Amino acid sequence: MKFSTPLTTLILLASPVLTAPSPNLLSSHKDLKKCSATSLLPCTCPNGTTYRESVTFSVIGAAAKDVKDVISSYFKPSWLGVTPYSTIGTDNVVGAIRSSKLPTLVGIYDITELLTRYDEDSRFKSFVQKFEQEKSTVPVLYKNGTGQFGGYWVTLAAEYIFQYETAITWSVYACETGYPRNFARFHESALKNATDILTKADKIKGRNVDPYSIQTF
Repeated sequence: MKFSTPLTTLILLASPVLTAPSPNLLSSHKDLKKCSATSLLPCTCPNGTTYRESVTFSVIGAAAKDVKDVISSYFKPSWLGVTPYSTIGTDNVVGAIRSSKLPTLVGIYDITELLTRYDEDSRFKSFVQKFEQEKSTVPVLYKNGTGQFGGYWVTLAAEYIFQYETAITWSVYACETGYPRNFARFHESALKNATDILTKADKIKGRNVDPYSIQTF
């Protein structure tokens, strides 16, 4: 599978994003816990970073098994336009680690991620995948010295709805300085690419709902 658009271009692509107002999400919450894979949201970010939320929804008009075959591999996420240069462990087994070069608006960075959950429904082929910036690599400092990637936590879920409709929910919360990444635009573009891959493979038999997002920045 080949990605039709370079990832550096995807970061900048325009797309319809429902942007929530940007109040201080923490201003009305007291005694928040440090951000982690299990923290209630919102959560407290490291000094110098700001809490961000983004979620993208889509329906792909293909069988859940076919969608899973395209987007579920943790070690072979070619539909994203990113190929890990290093992997440790077993694909889609909790504890697997991947390292990739990720383009952002503040440069290209080596980022290491840890798979913390992978569940698959053996009958319907729905799945849930969770991963995070690997703790020992936090923070990753910006090359220009103005900030850092202070941790992020991602959930990608594909749920069987009907024979040829699969619902996608892709969420992320992150602690970062400024706005180095537009998660919504990247996620929407990647999901459109996944749909294109399935279309070319003649797997689209149902109705697609184009990706749309809600995020707090």
